[in-house]
Amino acid sequence: MTCHIGTDEEHVRIGNYISVVAGELGYEHNVSGHIQVPLEGMRRLKEAGHDVHLVTNEFGEDRSLPACLDETIPVHLVSDARNRGGILTRDSDQGRGVKLAALRRQVRQLKGICLEHGFDVLHLHGYNRTAHLGGGLRLMGLPCPVVCTVFGGIFPERCGLLTRRLWNRVDALVTATRFVKQEYEAQGLNVSQVRHGLIRDLRSEYEGTPESSRRRVLFWRDPSTENGADLALEAYRALAPRYPDIDFDFAIRPYWDPIDGIDELAVEHDNVHVYRFPYSDGITLPGLVVNSLCVLQPMRQLTINPQLVIAESLAAGVATISSDLGSTGELVQDGVTGRLVPVGDGKALTDALDGLLADPAALEAMGHAASEDMAARWNWEHFINDVMSIYNRVIPGSAA
Repeated sequence: MTCHIGTDEEHVRIGNYISVVAGELGYEHNVSGHIQVPLEGMRRLKEAGHDVHLVTNEFGEDRSLPACLDETIPVHLVSDARNRGGILTRDSDQGRGVKLAALRRQVRQLKGICLEHGFDVLHLHGYNRTAHLGGGLRLMGLPCPVVCTVFGGIFPERCGLLTRRLWNRVDALVTATRFVKQEYEAQGLNVSQVRHGLIRDLRSEYEGTPESSRRRVLFWRDPSTENGADLALEAYRALAPRYPDIDFDFAIRPYWDPIDGIDELAVEHDNVHVYRFPYSDGITLPGLVVNSLCVLQPMRQLTINPQLVIAESLAAGVATISSDLGSTGELVQDGVTGRLVPVGDGKALTDALDGLLADPAALEAMGHAASEDMAARWNWEHFINDVMSIYNRVIPGSAA
C-alpha cells in the first residue's frame, strides 16, 4: 500500500482504539478530553478521505456514545479488561488492575477486527497501559503497525523490564505537548509532537448575546481537591466580601468525593453562586464561561495534556488562572493571557485573582489576548499532514 499525503490517489485504513467511549446517559455533550480529541481527529481524517474506524469497549443500555462522534464512522466493540471501579458512574475512584480472562479476550478481538477490516495502522489513544496494549498486540503477531497517542505518562513503571519490551514494540509514539514529549524522552522513548485544536467552541455554543460588562469569576470542574476546588473556595472566601459587585461562581458536576464548604459559602455571601449539572433555569456552561471575567483552574493533578478545560476557557476569551503544572504553561502565558501560580498555594491564587480584579480593563484585555493566542497556537491547521507523515513512516511500502 502506498499512501500519498494530500492526494486522492490512495487513502489509509485506520483503526482507532479509545477505551470506554460510551458515557452515562444524559452526558452525551459532557465528554472527557481523552475521548474528544481523538474523535475530532478521526472526523477530520475521514473528511480528508481516509477509511476511519473506531474500536472501543462494550457498553450497556445505561450508557451511550457521545454527540461528538461522527455517526458515519464504523464502531467495533471489544471487551474491557480494566477494573474500572466506580469511576464510570461517578461513585468512586478508578479501580486497579486488569481482569486476565477479559484481557485475553480483548486482545483476541482486537487482532480479529484489525485482520477482518484490513487496517493499515492501528492507532491507540491513552496512557501507559494503552501503549502497553499496543506493544503487546505487536508482540503477539499483529501484522499492522501500531501508533499510540499518549496524553500523559506515569513513571517509573512497575515491572520495568516487561514494559520496556512493550514500549519497544510500539511503532510510533505521539503527543500534543512539549511537557509529555520531554517526559517520555527522559525514559529513552522517541515521541513526535503533534498539536491539535479545540473541539468545543464555547462562544459559538452560547446562544445569547455576551454581556457588555462581565462580572463573574468562575470555577468549572468536578469539586475535588485534585481540581483545586478547595483553593478556589479559599480565594472566594477572601475576596467575595472585598468585591461585592463581582459574582464568585462554581459550575460543578456530581462527584463522589466533593470538598466541603461550597454551599455554606454561597449562603454566607449573596455574590457566591453554585450551579450544578444538569443546569436549570436556562443556565448553560457556555453562557457561564463566555460571560466570565476570569476562570480559576488551580489543579493539583491534570487528567490530560493539554488540559482542555483550561484551553477552552482561554479560547472563549477569558483570562485563566491555573496551577503551574505539567503542560499548563503551554496554554497560559503568565501575565499575558492569565496567571500561573504554584500548585496547592491558596494564598498565591488569592493574590493573583485580587491583582487581576483590581484592574478590570487590563483583565478584559488579557481575555482578548487569550482567545487570539489560542487560535494562533492551538489549531487543526497542520494536524492531517503531521499525522499522515507518521503513518507514512510506519506503514510498510508507504511513500516517505
